[in-house]
Amino acid sequence: MNRYKYKPLNPNDIRLVTILPGKFGDPIRIEINHATLVPPAEDEKPKRLSLKEIRKGLPKGWDAFENLEGRVVFWKDNERFSSWDHPDPSVPRADYDPEILENQDRPDYEALSYAWGPRMRRKKAIMKSTIKEQRFMVMPGNRLLHINEDLEEALRYLRYKNKGRVMWIDALCINQEDFEERNHEVKRMSLIYQFARRVVAWLGPASLNSQLALSTLDYLGRQVECTRDDWMFPAVDCEQLYWYCPEVSLPYKHEVWDAIADFPLRPWFKRLWIVQEIHLGSAKSIVQCGHDEILWSHFRRAILSINDKDEGVPHDIRINLNNAGDFYLYLGHNPFENTLYNYHMRLCSDQRDKVYGILSLAPREIRDAIEINYEKGLVEVFEHVFRAHSDKQRRLPQLQLSGLRYAESISELGKEGWPSWLPDWSRFVYRTCPSSDRYYTSGLSASCTNYTNPGRLEVIALPFASVKRVEYQFPHSPDGLVCIVEAYKRMGLSQLRDTPYPGLGGPGEPKSYLDAYLLTMTMGKVKDYYEKLQTYYSQAELLKIVDIAERSEEGIEEARSMLSDWYRGLIGAELDQKYLFSLENGHIGVIGGRPLQGDKVVVILGCETPMLLRPTPTGDYIVVGDCYVHGIMFGEALLGPFPESWKFILHREGEEDGQYRVCFVNTDTGVKRTDDPRLDEIPLPPEWEPIEWNRTTADPLHYRKFWNRETGEEINSDPRLFPEALVGRGVPLETITLV
Repeated sequence: MNRYKYKPLNPNDIRLVTILPGKFGDPIRIEINHATLVPPAEDEKPKRLSLKEIRKGLPKGWDAFENLEGRVVFWKDNERFSSWDHPDPSVPRADYDPEILENQDRPDYEALSYAWGPRMRRKKAIMKSTIKEQRFMVMPGNRLLHINEDLEEALRYLRYKNKGRVMWIDALCINQEDFEERNHEVKRMSLIYQFARRVVAWLGPASLNSQLALSTLDYLGRQVECTRDDWMFPAVDCEQLYWYCPEVSLPYKHEVWDAIADFPLRPWFKRLWIVQEIHLGSAKSIVQCGHDEILWSHFRRAILSINDKDEGVPHDIRINLNNAGDFYLYLGHNPFENTLYNYHMRLCSDQRDKVYGILSLAPREIRDAIEINYEKGLVEVFEHVFRAHSDKQRRLPQLQLSGLRYAESISELGKEGWPSWLPDWSRFVYRTCPSSDRYYTSGLSASCTNYTNPGRLEVIALPFASVKRVEYQFPHSPDGLVCIVEAYKRMGLSQLRDTPYPGLGGPGEPKSYLDAYLLTMTMGKVKDYYEKLQTYYSQAELLKIVDIAERSEEGIEEARSMLSDWYRGLIGAELDQKYLFSLENGHIGVIGGRPLQGDKVVVILGCETPMLLRPTPTGDYIVVGDCYVHGIMFGEALLGPFPESWKFILHREGEEDGQYRVCFVNTDTGVKRTDDPRLDEIPLPPEWEPIEWNRTTADPLHYRKFWNRETGEEINSDPRLFPEALVGRGVPLETITLV
């Protein structure tokens, strides 16, 4: 029997596999046909009011949220009541819950998400040629197609006994030996999975307790509703009104927990491709294990609910769920650099797929700017993604994910010729400043870059200060309080209570080194900086707790009881093996890498965080990594201290994406604004004026739109922070080269 030969695809075509009916033990027989898949025009898509518009029209006491699938759910907090119906019956349903019409012009198929196994284990599928296909065959009749053993096993479970089943399966529907076709089809992944009738996540054959796990998770998932901005409340028509509450334990016995604990260990949860595959699927998508299946929406809500519990969840369950990752959350608001960072350690057979395998989760504007090419080497692919991403945003979002980190020299990066400014997604990428903390080090400035070969990147930056001394390395400890207290004792920080800190901030900023060290060791994770974030502690509370802990062993236990386990674990994870250092100008910082005396902290235009660089004998710089330097994280180095009566806070009120952003507050009047008060006295250049805009997920976190009335150019940065404008005001910028 001859081997199957793929017919070339037309640009708008996809291949679809029909799994022909048969009994479980019968040979696998399939058909492959071509179908046209074209996305609907924008005016054909169902539309509704924005969430902000819906909230404006709600009666008092009501709120509205988008659930994980994007449907609007209404919530009345004082009654713990949720509903799909607007509380005002006169509001047309189409305004908030438009009917999604099935497009009869698109093919009807399911898309398979599964874990590829080792390539050496091969099975065969019999291709049954149809009349349509035979015209393109060298010889009529059946053909053989080699398939992976894991896929062959999945097809046996997925096959219907009495009818065919039409699916899109990457290993069969893409000619894996044709680089040009792979490049084209991987680019269309978002379309293929988004417009499938549903995605089927195949977890593997059933085990002794998998049915118990699925039925338990299905019931739990029906009781809770989860929103895209991380809220949780009772599901519409739920039976267990309080199961969503973190403090309410779940009534499960050991055998139930044991069954649930096994699921995250399955290979599917470790694979990189499955992240975008399941997230692009429709609300009808399912998780299947053996012949048992439940809705993915119920599965993910159940997992999120378990993760959210304060107590009652066995430790091994939490470990297994954490190892499986946080892809259960809504990822549509995630900046692309965070998606890269969060999932780059998942498994894939081709290291270029560290980027390509999640590209469909990138905003469309960024996705369209990235060329997929499996014939390029790894450095070329990652550099192309870095440049396309940076050029589109006019920022340097991936720069803070680069650097030597724990390496002593550039030769230790692991690959010859790898630039220190380029993240290597094929191995573990480390960062100092957490992705959840949105800093504002370079304000609303745009990046100014020039790429010169080989592997040289010119940037415009403000050199801030050189490292004077490496003060301390934090131990590996799950308890952040222990880390902080040990540093206080070793360094004698309590004696610095009255020593002024040379900060550039305004009201609420640290007045002494004691304050500054505490804020540095928490990297600003204090209630004072965040609006309505009750899970953090205030600066005053932390100082009191540390004072108690310093006194004795009994004091440490008393202090530990005053901090939540969650907060102590958070700080412990953030400080894990990081270094405290001091600068020649008196500032202090922390970095997740090994700093050396003489390294320089610089503020690079278009970069959210300060960067630590290592000078070379040629005058170029090697990137060590991003760092936290207290007193310059919110634009102080470029713009100076905050005016009297003004301070910054981080808030997300009114933001549909749930991301924290810098907001400025007048401490006398309580007025909040997003415009930086430090720019009030600096006039805009006469040819520029601010304009209104609708934010997209491709935009950088901090930006404004300005329009040049002479040239018609639109920019997403402030003209008052152009390099020439800053230099004109006495800011000593330099052009430096990163290698």
